Amino acid sequence: MNMHKGPPIIGQLIAEHEIVEGVVGSLHRWAREGQEVDPEARAAYIAFFRVWAKGFHHQQEETILFPALNEHVEIPLDHGPLKVLTDEHEREVELVALLESADPGEPTLTAVLELAHLLWMHIDKENSVVLPEAGERLVRSGISSLEGLAEGPDEVAVREAVEPLVARWTPLEDDDLYRGDGCMACSAYGDTCGGIEKEWWNAWEWEQHLSYEE
Repeated sequence: MNMHKGPPIIGQLIAEHEIVEGVVGSLHRWAREGQEVDPEARAAYIAFFRVWAKGFHHQQEETILFPALNEHVEIPLDHGPLKVLTDEHEREVELVALLESADPGEPTLTAVLELAHLLWMHIDKENSVVLPEAGERLVRSGISSLEGLAEGPDEVAVREAVEPLVARWTPLEDDDLYRGDGCMACSAYGDTCGGIEKEWWNAWEWEQHLSYEE
């Protein structure tokens, strides 16, 4: 059952974020504590991010959800929250490539930390703002049955391959990173994005908001 307001893809993406969070936290612990004794783990982590996070999870956002928001709700793709998210998807690809190109014995903590920070904050943006807002708007526009993709054999294989690593290198967060909900916690707010109200709200929403404040 979909417990999130909106079409099924919204709940699916949020559930997939839990998987990504677990792998990111595991990668972080491995980079701090286990690189030298477990170098082969890097290949499994990299495969997960390439095939599952980018090729499966982000594909659903970029080819299903975002186009539906653009077509049915007139949400722009070239600026605002969706542009911020797609730019971060591309930055993730670059960081994973850095990990992949590093020599087996080379320390990778710096790249791992940047990747982890990026994905942790990326997930916070989507879970707290973009996905709930997207779900409500799609339903109001009559799009209530939009579904995501099912895992294929390759996606299942890389996810299952990384599960023992997550069990061994239990997820570790970074106490130096501030995480929070809402646009104010987003690094792009006020820089490349004006926030959900400025970027997405229509005249009716502003009218309702102002009426409520009165």
